[in-house]
Amino acid sequence: MMRVGGRGRAKAAAVLAVLWIAGCGDSGGGPDATGDEAAGGDVAPDAEADVADESSPPDIVGPDEAGGDAEATGPRTCGEIVLFPTIHSMGLHIDRPPAGTAATVVRYREAGAASWRDGHPLAAIAGGRLAGSLFRLAASTAYDVEVDALDAGGATLATYACSAATFPLRPETTTARVLHVRAGAAPGGDGGEATPFATIQAAVDAAEPGDRVLVHPGLYPEAVEFPRSGAPGRFIQVLGEEGAILDGSDRAIADGGLSWTTDGADPHVAWAPIPGTPGYLARDGERFYRYNDLAGLRAGLGDDDVPMPEGWVVDGGRLWVRTLDAPGAHVWQVPVREVAFQMSRVEFVWVEGFEIRYYGSGEYGRAFYLRDASNCVVRRNRIHGVRSGVVIVAREGTVADRNLIEENWIADPPVGTWPWDAVKGTSHEASAIDVGGGAGNVVRFNRIENIFNGVYTGDWDAQLDETLAYETDVHDNGMRTIGDDGLEPEGANINVRFWNNAVDFVHSGISLAPITVGPVWVLRNRFTHYTGTGFKVSLDSSGPVFLYHNTCWTDEPDQNGMDVSGPFTHMTFRNNIVRGTRYAFECTISVAGIDMDYDNWHTTRTDGPHWKWNDVRYDSMADLCAAVGQECHGSDADPGLLDPAGLRFGLAAGSANLDTALPIPGINDAYAGAGPDRGYREQGEAEPTW
Repeated sequence: MMRVGGRGRAKAAAVLAVLWIAGCGDSGGGPDATGDEAAGGDVAPDAEADVADESSPPDIVGPDEAGGDAEATGPRTCGEIVLFPTIHSMGLHIDRPPAGTAATVVRYREAGAASWRDGHPLAAIAGGRLAGSLFRLAASTAYDVEVDALDAGGATLATYACSAATFPLRPETTTARVLHVRAGAAPGGDGGEATPFATIQAAVDAAEPGDRVLVHPGLYPEAVEFPRSGAPGRFIQVLGEEGAILDGSDRAIADGGLSWTTDGADPHVAWAPIPGTPGYLARDGERFYRYNDLAGLRAGLGDDDVPMPEGWVVDGGRLWVRTLDAPGAHVWQVPVREVAFQMSRVEFVWVEGFEIRYYGSGEYGRAFYLRDASNCVVRRNRIHGVRSGVVIVAREGTVADRNLIEENWIADPPVGTWPWDAVKGTSHEASAIDVGGGAGNVVRFNRIENIFNGVYTGDWDAQLDETLAYETDVHDNGMRTIGDDGLEPEGANINVRFWNNAVDFVHSGISLAPITVGPVWVLRNRFTHYTGTGFKVSLDSSGPVFLYHNTCWTDEPDQNGMDVSGPFTHMTFRNNIVRGTRYAFECTISVAGIDMDYDNWHTTRTDGPHWKWNDVRYDSMADLCAAVGQECHGSDADPGLLDPAGLRFGLAAGSANLDTALPIPGINDAYAGAGPDRGYREQGEAEPTW
């Protein structure tokens, strides 16, 4: 929750913001923005979790049940303006603004309220269009929105008005009947409590809209597909009781083992006959490294010739393993099923409460595969031993819209601890959650750990497809031990919003490489203990990106606070805290169109320059400002954080970042004292914990 107290407002007049971003040689920033009243509605309660070890997920506290009574309306078009609401956000789109439009003013209010609030100005995107977002909206609440298009002199060229309502915290559904499933039940059951189905698939085949499939504790070696959709307010629900487990492995191998033959040339190499060519293998419940080929296995070399002392490969109908001890001393999980729950071209399906493990008989094992599926809910599942947790895709001419992925625990140990070079570009490279299609999807309150990537949005192979990950919210997710990128938007990503995510022990916090259309919003996240960079930018990213109020911190030796690995443009940095041990910021290439100001960039080094901008070194932020006009209101002081070693990255008493952030309408409107604080939390706000 925000601190309460005096709310500052530097100017009473509405703030105008330019629609383009100044180049590197400019003085950086555009006009000062100011704040207004709080933007209403708590996004969620303070989501805290118990400390968890690698073998058990933390308790996950989801959103509270508060919210208004208004019915959600979905996208609304009012002449030239389109509003696209989600649960706590709303996208604004104007495709044909008046000629000469140089700035916008955005106002919004709860429907019928007496006063308006200032929203963040819209951004100019490809094709002469304008797009933007409202944040921190109350669920199930109607809002009025107005946008003024202004010329360079501030004169109003046009005013647009529309109203829409946000969606509820989660969909409502009624239950017509309950179909029971019990492992080991007698054949011929009809789903009654005394005559249950023996398989989940049998119950799903019988389920109609409004039915609930209740799965009792037990082991279910199944791959479930949904033959029909539910309906609005009448979901087909599949709910697992505690102890309901979907297992995709060969049970005979897990229970009886394999017949191993030791290789005569190397006592650490053995083989066993195996049917099929699985893409995944687990040993004693954890993923086993997959070599590229048998030669790599024999040499103990993974991808890029990285030494990997143990692993496996299938060759010639045999499962070959390299182990430091006898393979017969272990239990092996060999997947014989590819997907646990497949939702293809269905709507209004809800799956909750399962443990899902050991899927991947081919190359793309998934716990949930939502292909051209919309209005589905995936929540409170424990997923491990699977290449990908949740995958949402839409093929050409189809949609995968408004799916809710929440409160799941997804892990694939020990992938997050393997050498990066041995994993990148191999079958081990996957994301816990992949949003590769549709609009209005929400990914929130998930816990992700010990996997290569956290949450991915977009599609590397369709970078200009604007229908993918359109109007998507990724918020309040906790991640740790991530081998590569915590958050990874790629491609168009129009109004993709990342906020309140905590990503600890990661290679790169968020990868923006590339954003082709945008805008992408990166608000109040923390990226810590990284071995690469907090903000990764590269590959000619050109769509607008707004990075506001994030905290990036690393204590790795000789590590930059932010490291630029390739060309990028059209990014705005405000009110962030970035702390490294080498350069605070290092850019060895020539970049333009970057706007940095009011940030805190700090390095612990005392024996060299703190900045490298376009391959020129600067000893201090003051030198940088004088030379290139960037960060003229920034700080290079120590951030003054509470306890980074204990994962507490809020501001301590006396921090130089207190009350020093730039007020930005629609972003940091609620604050105490003379101004908002820099970083991802206002002082005193609760921080996410494991």
